[in-house]
Amino acid sequence: MTSESHIEVSRLVDAPPERAFALVADPDRHPDIDASGMVRASQTHLALTELGDVFTMDMHNEQMGDYTTENHVVVYEPDAAIGWAPAGSGQRPAGYTWTYRFAPEGDRTRVTLTYDWSAVTDPQLREFFPVVDADTLDASLALLAEALD
Repeated sequence: MTSESHIEVSRLVDAPPERAFALVADPDRHPDIDASGMVRASQTHLALTELGDVFTMDMHNEQMGDYTTENHVVVYEPDAAIGWAPAGSGQRPAGYTWTYRFAPEGDRTRVTLTYDWSAVTDPQLREFFPVVDADTLDASLALLAEALD
């Protein structure tokens, strides 16, 4: 589902919610599940364990080149949901979030990924959204499914 301010995609994966959650809660694994090619490496090397955690990622895109983000965990529900709000180094989050939700369906898990930029208020920054499309998010969930096999 795509709207003016968010994109949401969903996929069934062959793993229980706790395994899928654990993979996403490990920033070192984020490059493995990013189909955009922007996520390069974690600088944190620790699993996310609570609301308010901050993890640092090395990133790259055509407009900005190499850069670093500080990602603030804004959703943390063990084995059910995890989400973060990216920020520039030493800055406050810019108003967009990435949230994964995990719902059991039999012996599988429905993973829903939401990319939401509705809280971005800077008009110049808002012009850049969305930076990825639904196909890229869907491809990221395919990588997540593959990583769980």
